[in-house]
Amino acid sequence: MIEIRDFSCAYNDQAKQLLQQINLSIPFGQFVAVIGPSGGGKSTLCFSVNGLIPNEIEGSVIQGSITVNGRNVQQTPPHELISIVGTVLQDPEWQLVRSTVQEELVFPLENLGMSPEQIDHRLERVLDQIDVRPLLHRSPLELSGGQKQLVAIAGCLMLEPKVIVLDEPTAELDPLGKEMVIQTIRHLNKKWNYTVIFVDHNLDVTLPYADRVLVIEEGKLIADSHPSRLYETEGLERLPMPQVVEIAKRMKLKVLRENLASDPLTVTELLNEMLRTEAYPVKHNHSKAQSVMPSNKQAPIQPLIELKKVSFAYRSYNVEELALKSVDFTVRQGEFVALIGQNGSGKTTLCKLITGLLKPDGGEIIIRGKAQSSYRANEMIQSVGYVFQNPDYQLFKQTVYDEIAFGLKLQKLGKAEITSRVEEVASLLQIDRHLKEHPHFLSRGERRRVAIASILALRPAAIILDEPTTGLDGLRCRLMMDYIQMLWKKGVTILLLTHDMRVVADYVPRTVVMSKGTIMMDDTTESVFSRLQELRQCRITPPPVVQLTSSLGWTVPALTADQFVERMVSKAGHMDRFQESELL
Repeated sequence: MIEIRDFSCAYNDQAKQLLQQINLSIPFGQFVAVIGPSGGGKSTLCFSVNGLIPNEIEGSVIQGSITVNGRNVQQTPPHELISIVGTVLQDPEWQLVRSTVQEELVFPLENLGMSPEQIDHRLERVLDQIDVRPLLHRSPLELSGGQKQLVAIAGCLMLEPKVIVLDEPTAELDPLGKEMVIQTIRHLNKKWNYTVIFVDHNLDVTLPYADRVLVIEEGKLIADSHPSRLYETEGLERLPMPQVVEIAKRMKLKVLRENLASDPLTVTELLNEMLRTEAYPVKHNHSKAQSVMPSNKQAPIQPLIELKKVSFAYRSYNVEELALKSVDFTVRQGEFVALIGQNGSGKTTLCKLITGLLKPDGGEIIIRGKAQSSYRANEMIQSVGYVFQNPDYQLFKQTVYDEIAFGLKLQKLGKAEITSRVEEVASLLQIDRHLKEHPHFLSRGERRRVAIASILALRPAAIILDEPTTGLDGLRCRLMMDYIQMLWKKGVTILLLTHDMRVVADYVPRTVVMSKGTIMMDDTTESVFSRLQELRQCRITPPPVVQLTSSLGWTVPALTADQFVERMVSKAGHMDRFQESELL
């Protein structure tokens, strides 16, 4: 049992409490999802349950108590606590330090002085719980993002904790990697009775697996509910919803809504409810449905970025790994392009080649009609700006203001212009209240917004954004993408790397799919998302609404909940019904 009583937490140099009077009980064996806005206190709760606060994070001031299995977390030595509460972080590389997976798994037990026999017994037990045997003799550096996270989870289990705390463990994974990790966690929870505290912003993936959901906002616990009844709670309508819930709530059928005992959380559950209530429209010729993707009104004309037969390989210790294989790729002035694919497919390598951070082994890269190799660094940043996936790679100043202003000062802009641009992007990205703070005191999502602001302030002709919405809650994700879309409509060329398929479906007209260093698909987003079998082969899972329309036999997928509802409702404003046989 986890007991949290009147728990509050703050840092001694800040008046605002990060957690305020939290009270809850979590029985052993429960899967608890923790959601809420970025910076709202979710990670602070995790670090309080696992004892990092106050044992390891200096300057933290707490009130109240947290007990796990009868032990007061704040009074238990860290070396004892790790066998009670295990932790898995957002970035698995922070937890992987050894040369092989097997060395990684046994490392903590060796540090505890356990005998080889005890270690072997523990390893076999963990491998029965989470089968990473095929990975044991591989280097963690060779693994996909999802595999690395599974190894981090297995390493956590080696210490036999009662509770596993996971702080956004799927945030940086491709869609199938997310599924692999969360299904593994659910398996550990159900079969082996681990208690799970799972922080995440991806509600489509997380809520269907959870037994319970906690909503934390501005340090307060504002909701504690079963996932299927969460959005019945008064005042929570503003929260982002899983797309299936959003569709169900937007359906214009009283018969459907009145007969729902609770919100469906998966495509299968929604389809079953539609079958049960016989809630189907007159068949439309969906193959003739018109695209409603946004437009910048200015047809793309001139090529801005051109790659011609570009190849690149990473080399280390006389080992060569081919990352790009004779890639042809063009982005025209004014386009908005999504680049998607599994971890390790070549997306980031391609973009580093475009910006000159890497040099191609073969082929040609042309930027605005000139060979990329002819650009100086200060010229390149005027043409193509690059926002890294990890924001910490770009943050090195003492305040957020100085971070955003740094590139502008290098351009020798006037003080008034610098201040104007800094305040403009800070306001748009809702980080203006942090301008005087140190970037590394912010949450990961907030640090990401600072990194993006520092590039957007430079106003380059094209911007490459590598996972800009990772770590952002639903509201800030929409705000971020609305701002990026606004830049595109003003003529800025956008190349977006993302694992968030809802973002792609909602905002991006053209989608390029990469796999194993090659471009597999390059078409309109509607066309790409209609090719489900090919997407699966490339480890891409489309948004729930696309899966739903495919199940209903639509040849042109709806890309958003709004599109789905519009197509379901007839022009006359009424809904007829299919027979079940027509669907099947």
